[in-house]
Amino acid sequence: MNNLTKIASILLLLPALAACSDSAPSPGQTPETMISLEAAIGPSTRGVIGSGYAEDLPVCFARQDETGVSSGSYGVWRTCPAIRTGGQGNRPIVFAEAQWYGLDGRSTHLHGYYPSGDVTAVDAQTGKVTFTIDGKTDIMATGCLAATAYQPVRTCTFRHLLTQVALACYSDRAEQWGAVTRIEAVDIRTAQQLDWQSETPRLAGALDGPVGNMAVQDIDGLPLVQVDEGEDLPEAQGYILLPVPESGGTVQLAVTTTKDGKGTETATVTLVAVTVEGGFQSGKRHVVSLFFTDGSKIQATSVGVKQWTEQDAGEIPI
Repeated sequence: MNNLTKIASILLLLPALAACSDSAPSPGQTPETMISLEAAIGPSTRGVIGSGYAEDLPVCFARQDETGVSSGSYGVWRTCPAIRTGGQGNRPIVFAEAQWYGLDGRSTHLHGYYPSGDVTAVDAQTGKVTFTIDGKTDIMATGCLAATAYQPVRTCTFRHLLTQVALACYSDRAEQWGAVTRIEAVDIRTAQQLDWQSETPRLAGALDGPVGNMAVQDIDGLPLVQVDEGEDLPEAQGYILLPVPESGGTVQLAVTTTKDGKGTETATVTLVAVTVEGGFQSGKRHVVSLFFTDGSKIQATSVGVKQWTEQDAGEIPI
């Protein structure tokens, strides 16, 4: 072979060599065989703060493995129960069964979520889990994480997927309304689906799923606070965790009182439409005041939007 032929052959090989070097691990790079994760619990998708979850939290990770090196083809999802150890910030994830990366560089998808078990229905074929919403149970997820033995994932954040609505009830004529015996959010899609393929976790109501009412927590039998003009409003007395209404939307409340707003002793149900400026947001605490006033009216006013705090997390069963 003459010199010109040799040079031409080398030039033809260079693109192929470069392509191999892009996908292969660096020389001497040591793969991480075991999947080792730490997780934080964030108040919203905008940041990570101390979680306030002091106790161990039973979670689950959906897992999907690539079927061939760099093929982009993945197998069926499977679920891997785990524990997020209690404490603030990033805390270790302990899998019920140790999880390993493929040593041949194949990619692994992981999507952590809470809760798992009886309140969920898993479809491994479509890669979705359906939660049953009850108005009081927190729902969180990490979004889809992609990793290999050479590019492992080490941290993740469980983000709140529901919106929290806190209610403060007061009146300038409390004796005409009596006590609040029940408040419900009405016509809520109670079956909410999480797609494990999604990098940004979000819930979507099952269109053919059930629709029902959900009770506000810590509000039943609540005496109305009498607030006269110029006095400070009371702190929020109850809360409910809801899916974010479509397009931010409106939450309809059915408020039951022991009197009819005119002083007559009779159980009375009043419907109240609640909206907030900018729309309801997942991972946020929306404080809403319900003002029981003259003429059998209840006025809903948005007081503010806050991040979930450590105190809020402590009030919500997990």
